[in-house]
Amino acid sequence: MAVLLLMLGAIGHMVLWVALINRSHAIGIPRRWINTLTLLFLAAFVFLPLAVAATLYLHANGDMESSLLAYFAWSYVTLCAGICVLSAVQRLYLANHAERAAPPTNNHTERIHLRHQSSALAAPGLPAFLARLPGNQVLSIHIQEKQIKIPRLALEHDGLRVTHLTDLHMSGRITQPFFEHVVEAVNATNPDLIAITGDIVEGDRFLGWLPPTIGNLHAKYGIYYVLGNHDRRATESRLKAVLAEQRLIHIGHTWQQLSINGAPLIIAGNELPWYKPAADLSNCPLNESTNRPARILLAHSPDQFAWAQRNDIDLMLAGHLHGGQWRIPGLGAITSPSAHGVRYVAGLFRSGNTAMHVSRGVGALMPVRINCPPEIATLVLRAAT
Repeated sequence: MAVLLLMLGAIGHMVLWVALINRSHAIGIPRRWINTLTLLFLAAFVFLPLAVAATLYLHANGDMESSLLAYFAWSYVTLCAGICVLSAVQRLYLANHAERAAPPTNNHTERIHLRHQSSALAAPGLPAFLARLPGNQVLSIHIQEKQIKIPRLALEHDGLRVTHLTDLHMSGRITQPFFEHVVEAVNATNPDLIAITGDIVEGDRFLGWLPPTIGNLHAKYGIYYVLGNHDRRATESRLKAVLAEQRLIHIGHTWQQLSINGAPLIIAGNELPWYKPAADLSNCPLNESTNRPARILLAHSPDQFAWAQRNDIDLMLAGHLHGGQWRIPGLGAITSPSAHGVRYVAGLFRSGNTAMHVSRGVGALMPVRINCPPEIATLVLRAAT
């Protein structure tokens, strides 16, 4: 029984401290505080098990002075074992939650494998070594076409192709030619709209990468973007200026009405909690025949799903979580910097009239992806009829 308790406690210990790290990265506090909290939580993650093991060893060998400490050690082990059981129940519940929409039956995936170019696409040293590790999918791009039914979509917009791109993380660890491949793949999807949902660059020195990469994107009705938490590492005004020069439209705190095939469509932005405010949709125009145009929201974090529902959004696009980036078979994602943990880690979700697509993203600050390849998603919108 003690061995089982220790095993469950070890798993629960990992779940507890990883969950705290995840949630600290979901709040909009300054980066230095997030880094401090992360280091503290990592220290607890590493040293608490050592302290528990040492205490139980001393007590088992007759050290009576360790009795009180042993009581606290077993209490912590029991607490973590309970967390392990609750976490397993929660994952089972979320896997069957009503919000988790069934995957489209006509989902189509193409794959671009660039692993053979790892010496050119990953920076020399550690990034190149990691890119070549067996099972690492960081250079295997999945191009997915998903048909999504939008109940209040105008018939004029049936078949509209929205390509969702997110989390490029241009950091130099994966080189510029990789993102040129990404742009070629996006353009090949023949998008009507391109939506970029944040975490584009990791600092000002990568702004020069933008013109030859996403500056070459093409979409019939425009390219819209919001910023993410990692974009705060660049000078906001400079980043926006470079993107504007490439014809990208910032939609982070506002909304625009487009006319597509003679029918209106609303594109809105939400960069909370890192950039305020979100779009004010209280003055969105109404459409006499359908009550109002359909609303598409670009947000970096899926934590804004509740905001989207309150604001009557039809389709929300988000990223930020990288699909977990490392997914353990049978268990799924572990890391997920969200207030909801792994609840919205990737995929399609629906609540009422609001659908949300969370992309696994394209890049990664740490160039390792296990069972979680980069994703370029083309969403084909379908009207209810």
